[in-house]
Amino acid sequence: MPLHIREVTKENWRAVAELSVSKQQLHFIESNAYSLAESQYEKKWISVGLYDEDTLVGYAMFGASSQERQSAWLDRFMIDHHYQGNGYAKRFLPILVERMQREYSCRKIYLSLHPDNALAQKLYESFGFYLNGEVDTSGPVFGVVMVLDIC
Repeated sequence: MPLHIREVTKENWRAVAELSVSKQQLHFIESNAYSLAESQYEKKWISVGLYDEDTLVGYAMFGASSQERQSAWLDRFMIDHHYQGNGYAKRFLPILVERMQREYSCRKIYLSLHPDNALAQKLYESFGFYLNGEVDTSGPVFGVVMVLDIC
């Protein structure tokens, strides 16, 4: 099984918590430990490890936004600094979008990112996400909101 996602469980949560972005990226995203705690106490979030075969290379957290809006949030998406630059983000993003579509029958996927995170914005734009003019102030790291329209 090449690239795949696995739910975070009592068997792998410590390894997921230990993943980290580079020092230069730390102010762009919450720690995985914070996100894991959030997904335990706010049950709308699903935490998943991103695996290449049996190697844990990243983490994501997503959840339904609203059934009326038929939307979902990709709230966290990160590749560990040891594995960045190998194309994992580009290869995992479609897997996550497909999973979210299947799970929530969503027509829109939202995410927010730090306004200075130009590399992430470029990645998301290459998949069809666009800035919608909103600002997300709900967490410890504020961000600009992007949306992907799914036809």
